[in-house]
Amino acid sequence: MKVKRNARLAAVQVIFQYYFSKSDINKIISDFSNLNEDSLKKKKYNSYDKKLFKKIVLGVCNNQNKIKLLIENNLSENWFYERVDPTMRSIISLGVYELSFCENTPHNVIIDEYVSIAGLFFNKTNTGFVNGILDTISKIIRENEGN
Repeated sequence: MKVKRNARLAAVQVIFQYYFSKSDINKIISDFSNLNEDSLKKKKYNSYDKKLFKKIVLGVCNNQNKIKLLIENNLSENWFYERVDPTMRSIISLGVYELSFCENTPHNVIIDEYVSIAGLFFNKTNTGFVNGILDTISKIIRENEGN
């Protein structure tokens, strides 16, 4: 299970870089993978599920309009997408992608994973924000699947 969490954490770093730099995602993935391989050889970084990592990173990039719309439509009235911290936006975007497109992983597992990852960067109030928006979007997705 830890290799999946490490994949998600690595994906947060890569999506953050993608949002921040607007560079080619394949180059960012390649650079990250090369850096990670060097770090693994030096035992400075934990292994991760490379297949999951690539799937969710490319999934967010290929579906960013849908993901952004889902997030925007579920923010509080005084909030807008660009106001959300870039790291938090990366975490939420990955969570929304998995909730929307990764049918083999239960929604509660996805939400728990991204709330835990948010806890590595943010305080309890902010992790509550991540939990709230992912839970709301999860309910919407499940309702739509039922129709």
